Amino acid sequence: MLKFERLRIIENLLNENGSVSTSELSKMFDVTEETVRNDLVELQNANKIKRVRGGAFLIEPVDNEVPITIRTEMLQDEKNRIAQIALEYIHPGDTIAIDSSTTAISLAKLIKEAQLSVTVITNSIINGSILMDSKNVNLIILGGTLRGKSNSLVGNITNESIGKYVINKAFVSCSGLSMPAGPSDTNEQEAKIRESIFLSSEKNFLLADNTKFDFRTVYLISDFESIDCIITNQNVSKEWSNFLTEKKIELRY
Repeated sequence: MLKFERLRIIENLLNENGSVSTSELSKMFDVTEETVRNDLVELQNANKIKRVRGGAFLIEPVDNEVPITIRTEMLQDEKNRIAQIALEYIHPGDTIAIDSSTTAISLAKLIKEAQLSVTVITNSIINGSILMDSKNVNLIILGGTLRGKSNSLVGNITNESIGKYVINKAFVSCSGLSMPAGPSDTNEQEAKIRESIFLSSEKNFLLADNTKFDFRTVYLISDFESIDCIITNQNVSKEWSNFLTEKKIELRY
């Protein structure tokens, strides 16, 4: 297949789906991923798309977050490591809340594999589909308005619903984590959901891979006073270690 034909097909897929995956395009065109990345570079240079690790997506004026279809392929080993540590804190009989992050998807899969007898509250359609046939899980999917970028339910109904539950432990991610502000998100509605989950939970765990540290986005989720433990995939800098010790926040990696 000629290059201009690939570019035309990629543009059509982007217009239909909003995002494309490098690995899927490689299989579709029967070319190397390097060839696909070069195609995506050309489209980005023409200001038609935004490239990210794992694929590309159309730039939208309102919601510029990387689509979940691409984010699920990014930093998989790191997310699985974080999820494995988080699982250690979940015990039979717990009522936990997990958000719509891709790290939470890894955690949901581990909960199912471990056959834990827990109640799981989530606003994630994907997490719901993972856990829906798990006999040991009492699954509560929060209502609300569907946000396609993350396959999550958001809005006033979702926030009001969270406040009706007593949550033992909350596992929430973020887009960025900065001192002294705290965890932040690229989307206002997702930030509010995560804040509401923290406010309704007895113990709060922030799931943040190493790329989130020293990075700040637009919407603040909470301050550090709301966080009991931060779970990441590798050791942090001495500055972060001292800061978290001062805040009496447990660090796991």
